[in-house]
Amino acid sequence: MLIYGFHQEDRKIIDDLIKTNNLPGYILVEKGMVNMTIADILKGLNLQVFNNLDIPEDKVILFNNFSDKELDKAISVLKKGFTELPILAVVTPTSIEWTFKNLIEHLIEEREWYKNQKMNR
Repeated sequence: MLIYGFHQEDRKIIDDLIKTNNLPGYILVEKGMVNMTIADILKGLNLQVFNNLDIPEDKVILFNNFSDKELDKAISVLKKGFTELPILAVVTPTSIEWTFKNLIEHLIEEREWYKNQKMNR
């Protein structure tokens, strides 16, 4: 699991949810890491670049290598722990090659499209 955009208090909530529900841990993605590919971040690399002024602030949780059962449990637990749910997504064979920044931007566009679809019903 990769998390991004969470402050210390929010990470404590995630830590508690992980511990009490026996969920896999996470890798904290920092702003300086957003130009790395998802694959490199998952490998444990941390190549910080600090010229990222236009990075979205949205909270994001990416699930990687979760079974369907683990994913269902994690999403259910997160829904209970947060009043405003972060962007949730699963790493795919395509997205694993993207930079974290590109993926976040894509997920935000997707979220906005869904919001607009709901409003137009």
